[in-house]
Amino acid sequence: MTVFDTIVAECSFPAKSSLSIIRLTGKDAFNIFQNIIKRDVSKLEFRKTHYLKLYKDINDLNTIIDHAVVVLYDGKHSFAGEDTVEFYVHGSRVIVNELIETLIHFGARRALGGEFSQKAYLNGKLDLTEAEAINQLINARTSKSKKFALKTLEGDSSKEIKAMKEELNYLTAQIEVDIDYPEYEESVDIVQRIQEVVPPMLNKAKELLKGSRQSTYLFNGIKVVIIGEPNVGKSTLLNKILNQDKAIVTSIPGTTRDIVEGEKEIDGILYKFYDTAGIREEAGEIEKIGIEKTYKVLKDADIILLLIEKGRKIDEEIDNLEVKSLIENKPCIYISTKKDLVGENEYADISISKDDENLDKLYKLIQEKLNIDEYLDTGFASQRDLDILEVFVERLEEIVRDLKDGLTVDVMESGLIEATRCLDQMLGVESTLEDIYSTVFKYFCVGK
Repeated sequence: MTVFDTIVAECSFPAKSSLSIIRLTGKDAFNIFQNIIKRDVSKLEFRKTHYLKLYKDINDLNTIIDHAVVVLYDGKHSFAGEDTVEFYVHGSRVIVNELIETLIHFGARRALGGEFSQKAYLNGKLDLTEAEAINQLINARTSKSKKFALKTLEGDSSKEIKAMKEELNYLTAQIEVDIDYPEYEESVDIVQRIQEVVPPMLNKAKELLKGSRQSTYLFNGIKVVIIGEPNVGKSTLLNKILNQDKAIVTSIPGTTRDIVEGEKEIDGILYKFYDTAGIREEAGEIEKIGIEKTYKVLKDADIILLLIEKGRKIDEEIDNLEVKSLIENKPCIYISTKKDLVGENEYADISISKDDENLDKLYKLIQEKLNIDEYLDTGFASQRDLDILEVFVERLEEIVRDLKDGLTVDVMESGLIEATRCLDQMLGVESTLEDIYSTVFKYFCVGK
């Protein structure tokens, strides 16, 4: 089994339906296809629909699989960069299975997960960031996540990465020219050029990093955990947010003894809200189990809503709940409940009552705390890209410090190369010394 195999898979949802789509891709795709039709494959036009009978054995008319619409793509114009045949057949599982098994019989292999996209990457049709965007687009659950994935797939963000890589290669090339061709008359002040390029690039990289951090919320959702003492209004708030009676609400303290959760899309972002067991020292045995679950879900929270009923200071409330160590490093909003009974709480971020119909102020506070009130429509959504971007920003910051400290150009060249490697990792390519020298000859007239 190799990446050069001709592969086949169902591309539509694997269930009984009106239509199913089968994709056959690889260097032998047309030869394999020829084994199941009577027409001459070489006479069929690319990127045109053809209505054909498909056979398990073209010498036996009784072995027909289906009447299908078929489209052929030459490698240059296919998604994966290799010859491709797409079959649009009736959605019977019998037909789908027969067709795939027949294609395998004649030389194809069943595709692994993501293998068509892998071929597209290996054949230069996609870079790694664009390939990752395909999976993100498929798994998008909100309008914003879909829009973000589409933008990444179209290469908008990777164009910025490629442009930065080109600038870094250019700077490295200029340093190499100064070292190898000191007599070159058109050499420039390298330090000045680095000062002109790197600080603005650092700002751009930080913006990409901020947008990438925000984008993780688009695809993973934002985990919002509601905590507080028993009977403080946690379940009431959850029901109000979800606009349904998700959690049981009574006047009896300790009604909620397990995690109750629900999802809501707000401004194109998916929020996952968790109502938790009320935290108190005198809890019974069952309540204690619920409180332990509260502690566990707090560890994974993106933001915490701490509900308080009385006019106590926030520090007092945290100490009473014994959750200080769990929430001190997480964004937290302090909400005073039962405003209609106890009035406003000067220590809280917001005061609410069960009769409040509009929770927009609360949603706005959540967005501000998570730094997504001004959403940046740029960046990358995968954790891999986020990790690499963080290192890239660190490398550029080191170069800026080197500039301020007056270090030599050869020290900064090492930083430039390291920064370029980060961008190579994002794109799934590898810069070589030849790339640097090609830049030398591209932009300079050395040896003319």
